[in-house]
Amino acid sequence: MWSSRTLRREPTVNPHHLRSFLAVFRHLNYTRAGEELFLSQPAVSRQIKQLEGDLGVRLIEQIGKSLLPTDAGRALATEAERLLGAMERAAESVRAHMSATHGSLRLGASSTPGFYLVPEVLGRFHRSHPSVDLHYVVENSLRIEQMLLRNELDLGFVGARLSSGDIHHERILEDQIVCFTSPGHPLAQRQVTTQDLADEMRVSREQGSATRRLFEEWLTARGTRLGRSIELRCPEAVKVLVAAGIGYSAISAFAITSELRAGRLVQLVLKDLVLRRPIYLVHHREKHNSPVMREFLSLARAELKPLGEGSSSLSE
Repeated sequence: MWSSRTLRREPTVNPHHLRSFLAVFRHLNYTRAGEELFLSQPAVSRQIKQLEGDLGVRLIEQIGKSLLPTDAGRALATEAERLLGAMERAAESVRAHMSATHGSLRLGASSTPGFYLVPEVLGRFHRSHPSVDLHYVVENSLRIEQMLLRNELDLGFVGARLSSGDIHHERILEDQIVCFTSPGHPLAQRQVTTQDLADEMRVSREQGSATRRLFEEWLTARGTRLGRSIELRCPEAVKVLVAAGIGYSAISAFAITSELRAGRLVQLVLKDLVLRRPIYLVHHREKHNSPVMREFLSLARAELKPLGEGSSSLSE
């Protein structure tokens, strides 16, 4: 027999509320979350309150003037990113049957491929597919990984392996890290030892840069102290300071090709400096390969020098 009591229905979570929650979780600020979502601060706050009411648990708490996620909020953030990404990929499995002459392509890259490799390929793609909407960001590798997991990007190019097991890596190009300085610097006039580098100012990328990490590991493996340094986020700014006569730096060989040819920079003669690394094409393992993506991938693989190993296509 049916019970006379009303059956309890589990709450339905609104995906829009989940997106608002993730924006607040990232920024820990309702106003900045609203700017990202093109919503007012009160609207974002209402959506968070509604989500907390639906789930029956506090997700964000205010301590003084600071917003902080609760344990439940941190747990929800992980699951919400997976859920929303899966929903987007499900929709893409249907859109994958569209023509390659329309649609959109969302690309992201870390600094070296983002500044010096991908733009030329992207320009050629745009000239042959002018009706495709293009979205392009240059961020650090961690940010690229997060955007891939949230399905905010279709493809990425990075200079170091990403940590998530949900990301597939394809080695598409080989990069080499080289040391350089200005033509008038004393180091440019002779063969250089690692001890010489320890006594000079180093113009360095920021913490978290794969280029910086590899070069510092190479120095410390040879018992060389790291010495004084200036940190900059932009590789172009690094080159400008070094060209002005401030110390030396280590950077991708792709980044200084034109400056070496023009004589604005010179590569240092440094014994045993052989630092090579792959550039990876990355995507979510469950990503569906749309006609637009297939066209871009075909062009990228033809234009960029492959390493010849680890290649695979995206899921159809």
